[in-house]
Amino acid sequence: MKIEDNILSIAANYETIFVDVYGVLFDGVYLYDQTLATLSKLKKNGKKIVILSNTSQVSSEAIAGYSRRGILPKVHYDEFVTSGEFLHHMIKNHPDKFTQIMGRKSESVKCLFIGNGSIFNETNISQTDVADADFIYIGIPQASYGSVRMDDVWDSDGHKINLEDVLEKDWNDLQDSQGRKGFSEFANQLKNCHNLKKTLLLANPDVFAQVSLEYSDKHMAIATQGTIGAYYEILGGKVVRFGKPYTGIFEYAKGLIDSPGSILMVGDTPWTDVSGANACGFDSALVITTGVASEFLKKMNNNLSLDEKFKILFDRIAIKMPKANGSFTPTHFLIRFADVG
Repeated sequence: MKIEDNILSIAANYETIFVDVYGVLFDGVYLYDQTLATLSKLKKNGKKIVILSNTSQVSSEAIAGYSRRGILPKVHYDEFVTSGEFLHHMIKNHPDKFTQIMGRKSESVKCLFIGNGSIFNETNISQTDVADADFIYIGIPQASYGSVRMDDVWDSDGHKINLEDVLEKDWNDLQDSQGRKGFSEFANQLKNCHNLKKTLLLANPDVFAQVSLEYSDKHMAIATQGTIGAYYEILGGKVVRFGKPYTGIFEYAKGLIDSPGSILMVGDTPWTDVSGANACGFDSALVITTGVASEFLKKMNNNLSLDEKFKILFDRIAIKMPKANGSFTPTHFLIRFADVG
């Protein structure tokens, strides 16, 4: 197994490069070193760059936010595609297909918005309450006290729960180190949705988000839309997802590029970036010192070889996460995305 230093080591083999944001270009607070210079170099070398993110923001919101951080359209990338934008595109431009996916017979539907509702602007979807809703759109989940950590979870007997095992536990039995029971709050809300036979709609399938602590090199993992959706399915509820790893968003992004040629997806998560790209027949590259994969690898026994760590990541951890049909094993491994010299 060969591990390349950065994207420039393999870029010559591809005409179009899809790249994730969180964990690849950005740590949640800061851009990684030399990110802008590396993107500029790829563009100058004639590469077509598509930023492909699972954020539930529409693309215009994401473009504005990252422009303030220095990532500029046409300078550093050609297209910025978010899962929120893909969902908005489907609802607005293919309402018949969307309602079919949702299991509805009519294009006119009512939705309970939990979170950012800009996805539904200029569409035929109106807002209503939970009892009358045809489906429930899930934004970033918040307990009564705020975000719920996935990496600080304990059962009632005082045993710490590994991040990848949270979905397998009874959420009513979980709390954080401060005794707060956010997962129990979520479980009660989901039980009500299930009793009402509601379908959940997610624009972000990520099972958790890695959030940087400002002025620190430390991170924490918080529950996201994907966490909620995965547990709802365990309860027997129906969930519809848009975004990575599902092939629709990859094909949508590909369609925005004239003559995309050979495509490489660069990401930090085996069960979204890699699995989705592999399912589409694209090559994939996994960064291993930043982002999601790095957090799992760093916590493994230092006596293990890197090959042994990858086996644990792909064969024990990744299989517990929702995925597309593609394998978790990437075409390439990269130490990082950017060329730091």
